[in-house]
Amino acid sequence: MKKKENTSVLTGLIDMISPQALEFNARQIVFNDQLARVLVIAGYPPKVSAAWLSRIAGMPGVVCSVHIEPTDPTNLIMSLNKAIGEYAGRLEMGGNALTMQRTEQALKDAEELMRKIDQEQQQVFYVTVVLMVLAPNQQELDRKTRQVEAALAASGMRGRVLIFRQEEGLKAAGPFCTLPDEVKEAGARNMPAETVAASFPFTASGINDGSGVVLGKDRDGGLVLVDIWKRGGDRTNSNWTILAKPGAGKSFTAKMLLLREYMQGSRVIIIDPEREYKDMCNKLGGVWINCTGGEGKINPLQVRLRPIDEEEDEKKQNTTFQSPLALHVQTLRTFFSLYLRDLTDTEKAALEDALVEVYKEAGITWDTDPKDIPNEKWPTVRELYKYLVKKAEENPEAYGRLSVLLKRAAEGVDSYLWAGPTAIEADSDFIVFDVHDLQNAEDQVKRAQYFNVLSFAWNILERDRRERTVLVVDEAWMLVDPQTPQAIAFLRDTSKRIRKYNGSLIVISQNVIDFLAPEVQRYGQALLDNPTYKLLLAQGEKDLEAITALMNLSEAEHDLLANAKRGEGLLVAGTQRIHIKIEAAPYEMQYLTGGGN
Repeated sequence: MKKKENTSVLTGLIDMISPQALEFNARQIVFNDQLARVLVIAGYPPKVSAAWLSRIAGMPGVVCSVHIEPTDPTNLIMSLNKAIGEYAGRLEMGGNALTMQRTEQALKDAEELMRKIDQEQQQVFYVTVVLMVLAPNQQELDRKTRQVEAALAASGMRGRVLIFRQEEGLKAAGPFCTLPDEVKEAGARNMPAETVAASFPFTASGINDGSGVVLGKDRDGGLVLVDIWKRGGDRTNSNWTILAKPGAGKSFTAKMLLLREYMQGSRVIIIDPEREYKDMCNKLGGVWINCTGGEGKINPLQVRLRPIDEEEDEKKQNTTFQSPLALHVQTLRTFFSLYLRDLTDTEKAALEDALVEVYKEAGITWDTDPKDIPNEKWPTVRELYKYLVKKAEENPEAYGRLSVLLKRAAEGVDSYLWAGPTAIEADSDFIVFDVHDLQNAEDQVKRAQYFNVLSFAWNILERDRRERTVLVVDEAWMLVDPQTPQAIAFLRDTSKRIRKYNGSLIVISQNVIDFLAPEVQRYGQALLDNPTYKLLLAQGEKDLEAITALMNLSEAEHDLLANAKRGEGLLVAGTQRIHIKIEAAPYEMQYLTGGGN
């Protein structure tokens, strides 16, 4: 009775794991609604590198099975002796230069292999590598087969489909420890022990810095531990680029990274266009600022401290050194170009002259130290507008249209943003500048205020000069304006300079193509290339094409980003690239959930 029960259980288990439909054709196998094709590697290059099977074994939808059997090296030595004699004979006979070069190299390889077997006493093995390609339909199966054959050819190997031997191929590819003679005859090759050892496709792809924050797990289940503050070698800065389509998990990932950096002592400053960080900020006791007027007003005419390069440090005693006011006027050029996009060159020059005069009337000159001026003493767009109105009476051609265009910023619909002194006290280790209420505003208003907030946030970082400050620029595509590339250039410069203040810039965006438009590509591409750390989650079709070309993604990486699930993607740290799955601890979820994509 007991035997019958055991037999019944075994039969049920077999029914569960066996496919409902299994059909063997000449060149492929049918598993239920999935197709498979079995190949064997039939040709190898004279020399191979470490983990020479890793590229093939790591391709999506490819199962790699390696069969290794010890053998007597006598036959191999006899074959090598014969080959060496043939190669030497060909060299004596002569021929064209290309043939002679190839024969000479083959002779050297054969002699080197003979030396390893004879002098180093290396064991020889029969190695058979079987590949099974899986796909959901015929077209995809043919495409993946061509990819595998091309990858093999690029590595100097040759793949051979087991025609009319697919059943035997399945036995060899599966976990059955079986190698039918037909498959062995088609692909078995003699190899020395070191080549066999190098064939194992188990490459250490994970990242473990020994400190820092855990981001998730790699493809093999190992922890990904990254310390962005460790610099050296191919890690030259602490900057991040996070790119993903909506719903791929980029906001969740950014929150998790920021939470863990904050818990390790880093200060965090965020520009938030989507109101995704408000709950997290409140739960952490940070400062949340609504930068769309009222208590969160930022006066664009208040001078921002700009970072000074080492070369400028040397010029401080020279007349060519630019004062803080002169540097800020350059920032205002970008601000007003974003807000008033259709100004003529004459109007831009008139506006700049007016700015200088308004500052002068407020007692601010080129030599004034911004730290000595309280917030309420700085001129605002209201004073600038009044000056322009007065000048328009004297010179309507130069100032008339300019004063009309600026009226809405001083007294009209946009006055709530800029017509008043800065009213922000940002004394916290977790600061969120929220610009969500600008969603329905005109593009020029959104871009101008976003840039205004960015320059203010940079001012905080540069002024305090604390160690380990993370500046987050979310939805950075909003800064991209083909008519005013200076805005994205400012962000590019921030990416380069923040390293000097031991800071980290995290740029988050979903629209990669915007950064690569011809008008801004010079700055946008540099902004995407500069960060040491790049996290690419699931991508839209057009963005994936652009990223593939920009970052020279492999076919496997392309397929990963095209089919990635939420929270899965490609992490680049310097020259390392790994498949990562973002994971958060249960106790962190209260800070990370709510309003995000």
